This record gives sequence, structure tokens and C-alpha cells, in this order.
Amino acid sequence: MSDDSAKSVDGVIGTHVHLITYEKMDWATEALPAHVPADDLKKLRLAAGEHLAAMLTTAYLGIAPVAVDIHGGVDLGYRVADLDSDVLTSLLGRNGVEFADFEVKSIPGGFREHNAAASRALKRGEEPNTHWSTVVSANDVVEAAQPMIAKAAKQLRDKSSPDRARVVFIVSHFFDRPYVECLDPVIAHTLTAPMLPDEVDAVWVFFAPSHLVVWPAVEQHWSQLLLGSFEEDGAAPEVDFGMELLQHYEGLFLERAGIDGPSPFYYRVGTGEYPTAVDAE
Repeated sequence: MSDDSAKSVDGVIGTHVHLITYEKMDWATEALPAHVPADDLKKLRLAAGEHLAAMLTTAYLGIAPVAVDIHGGVDLGYRVADLDSDVLTSLLGRNGVEFADFEVKSIPGGFREHNAAASRALKRGEEPNTHWSTVVSANDVVEAAQPMIAKAAKQLRDKSSPDRARVVFIVSHFFDRPYVECLDPVIAHTLTAPMLPDEVDAVWVFFAPSHLVVWPAVEQHWSQLLLGSFEEDGAAPEVDFGMELLQHYEGLFLERAGIDGPSPFYYRVGTGEYPTAVDAE
């Protein structure tokens, strides 16, 4: 093992993780359309990643939501009274509560607007413009999330109540903020503490398309939410070329829920050559 590899392993030691199986994630893509009315699921804003938040919270909590943004309420509501207290504390920042309310916020960025404009250009037979992004660190993403955490906290204060666990779910699109740790299997140990308003019991951050972490205020540490198999020879499902594993499950969920609208998070990454200035001329 190289010195750099050893340092990387040493950094991960002591990191808290929550692991669910591939089967549990597959179950979540079926449980949502089975337990939530189709019209409610179609209200989830794809551009903001609300459908991803619904899929991921359902999978890791192991229960389907009882409410999805009905009549201007919270984005996702869960009845958690029957969950194990350790799960409640680690994922929701509270135990002894009957309900948990999630408010979903997407960090602003230019890619989703560019993606929509590119689609319109292609339909007109025109060449879409190029989207440029600056590579950042995962901690830069957490810092960029702070205004959205504060905004979500205000909405939770207005829509929820102190007797419920109040959780913020942040979504960051990779093409808005590509982060240098994207190929690392675990990133929780690299993150600094977020600033949580008093109204917020926990914050989840999804670094689309592949990393999910949670900070419960009561525990004061980041945990990594992982997906895998408990079997020694367990294999991940086959994924289309150029896509990440969670994108595979996003596609299943959209199909099973009958949601037709295009998702800016559901894409393939390929390689190609960008023309030089001389070639362009």
C-alpha cells in the first residue's frame, strides 16, 4: 500500500456509516408509488431533486412517507414512531417523536437552467451552448448549502412543530459544483460541521449523483449513508454505461411512479474531444 493510500484509509477510520442493501433501495422505488398517490408524487419538483430526496429518505428510514407536499405543507412527512431509537437519533437527530418532517432544498446553480435551454435548442435543431463549472471541495458544497439550510429552517418553523423531528434535505447537482472527492467511496470524514439553526434537528446532504451524508445535531458528527450487500458474494445491479448506481435507482423510481418529466439528475457521462481554438476557426 502506498503512503497516500495508507493516509486515505487512516482518515476514514472512525467514520460513522449507515449501510442499506441494494434490495432495500429497490424496495423504496416500489414502495413510494405503492403507498403515495400518483398525483402527489407527480408534484415532486424534478429540477430541485425532490424525487431523489423522497427515494433516499424512504430507503434509509425503511418506511414510505405519509405526506408529500400536500396543501403547501412540508415536502416529506414520515410517521417514525415505530422506528428503532438509534435510527431516529442518527438519521433524524431526535428520538421519542411520532413524526419527522423533511424540507428539501436544492443549492442554486446554472446547470439545470442550461440543461433546459439545451433541450429547447436541440428541439429547434440548434447546437446548445457549453456549460462551464469550477471544481470545488465537498466542504465548499456544504458551505454553499448554508443559505438553503437557513431558508428551509424558516419553512419548517412555519409548517412543522417542535414535537416533530425537523430535518433539512439538501441536494447539490454535480454539474453545478463538481467536487474533487467525487470518486472516493466515503467523504463524511472530510467535512466540517455545518451551522444548524435551532429549529433543525438534522441535515442530509446529497452530493448528486453518488454521496449522501447526514449530520444529526444531537450527535455532532457526519455519517455516511452507504449502499451495498451484506452477502460476501453480493453484487451490485448492472448499471448503464456512464451512469452511477443511484441514477439507476432514480430511473427505476421514475418509471415505476409513471413520472415522465425529464430529470436533470438522470444523465450519462461520456468522453470526447473538445475542439481547440485552431480547430474551431
